[in-house]
Amino acid sequence: MAVRQEWSIKYRSAILERNPDFQLLRMTEANAAIQRRIGHLKKASGERRKLENALEALNLLRNRGA
Repeated sequence: MAVRQEWSIKYRSAILERNPDFQLLRMTEANAAIQRRIGHLKKASGERRKLENALEALNLLRNRGA
């Protein structure tokens, strides 16, 4: 069984949050966790591309709410 990465849990929480009062907080937490994980990766990889895709999705979600 695969262990879920912190970034994945926080990302899912941000995407699924429907309360506008909490959504920005969840997106900020997810963004920080993703950035930390990217910092631990040494080179381009499939995981890095997933992280970059997640950041793009968070940015789209944030801009949609603006």
